Amino acid sequence: MKRFSFSEILTIIIVASASVAVILGLGLWTGYLSAEKQKESLGKAMQEVVDKDGVDTLLEMAGIPVDQVYYGEELIPLFQSKDGSWTYTPEEMRNIAVYKKCKDSVVQILAESALSDSGQGSGVILTGDGYIVTNKHVVGSGTEFSIVFSDETTSRATLVGYDSLSDIAILKTDKENLVPMELGSSEDLTVGQTLLAIGNPYGYTWSLTSGMVSGLERMVSTNTSASVIPNMIQTDALINPGNSGGPLLDTKGRMVGLVSSIYSTSGSAQGISFALPVESVRTIAEKIIKDGKVSRGWFDFLSVELNSQIVSYCNLPVDKGILVSQVVPTGMADKGGIKGGNEKAQYGNSVIYLGGDVVIGINGKKVEGYTDYFAILYASSPGDKVDVTVVRNEEIVELKGVELVEQTEENTRWILR
Repeated sequence: MKRFSFSEILTIIIVASASVAVILGLGLWTGYLSAEKQKESLGKAMQEVVDKDGVDTLLEMAGIPVDQVYYGEELIPLFQSKDGSWTYTPEEMRNIAVYKKCKDSVVQILAESALSDSGQGSGVILTGDGYIVTNKHVVGSGTEFSIVFSDETTSRATLVGYDSLSDIAILKTDKENLVPMELGSSEDLTVGQTLLAIGNPYGYTWSLTSGMVSGLERMVSTNTSASVIPNMIQTDALINPGNSGGPLLDTKGRMVGLVSSIYSTSGSAQGISFALPVESVRTIAEKIIKDGKVSRGWFDFLSVELNSQIVSYCNLPVDKGILVSQVVPTGMADKGGIKGGNEKAQYGNSVIYLGGDVVIGINGKKVEGYTDYFAILYASSPGDKVDVTVVRNEEIVELKGVELVEQTEENTRWILR
């Protein structure tokens, strides 16, 4: 056997290693070329799928649920149809997303009795176990109603209670596993902000309309009583009869208000629309569900909002506030030290008494007119004791612990505008 020298052995090893390296390199290169061809072929196949059926089909083939692909902070679905993405404008996609999110939480309300003075309107599902909020004027004097849901199923509902002063009513249906509306906030609303509404105008069910915030903190008189609701949201969204009781929504699909009334000279939707802020809706609904009604505090005196004529005629030292015309004898305001007037005067078609106290503050909050007056008392309760600041004989007088009575439809009429 031939013996190899060390140098020869080293040469053999080097040659063998180089050969192995070349073979492996050729194998890897061949594999790379094959992978590139496979990628190119796969790419062409994928492009054919996209061209024929759209990006969403390709994602579905890859096991990606396209209905969970979103963009933007508002989590708008990116794919709307088999035609592919970007079928709609961002505004359209937002509106579609809000409608899909919210429509199942909106119902149609129909009176069961032909003798009822209520007709049909909209409502909003508050809880999964069947509580629905709507307007008092939608339910009228009825107690039994048919509820139509977005899937066209129906269920009966009974009246839980109402608050005519805010035009809110609560119904209860036995249908379970309902989709409650997501509640947002009205506190950050800005004039010019986009709003949407879903309702059943003239029986055209689940109609979507859009507009903007036209004004905030409006004081609105209801159609059903002499009450004045403070802090209403004004909108130019097209609201018709049948929309009442439906939701006013922000662009994230959260309810910011409950459509409550239309101010129009024609009786149609050519006028101004209003909605009760969602914070008030939530508070009132909770009280009705718990107690069947809402109790608010009120002063038992007849009042007149100051105007330039009264200020000038009486030579008052203030030009804003609430003039106390008369107090109920031995009533809570009377016992609390509030003084009415003694000089009889004609005021339009009414008779008022001048010379009484002028309320300019309640619990340290300024009262310049009925907007402040109603807003302060709106969250109060009967029996609450409040501090009242009045102007009397050109002097400021502080009255401590004046007790409030319960606000009713009758004593709410003790105001003159």
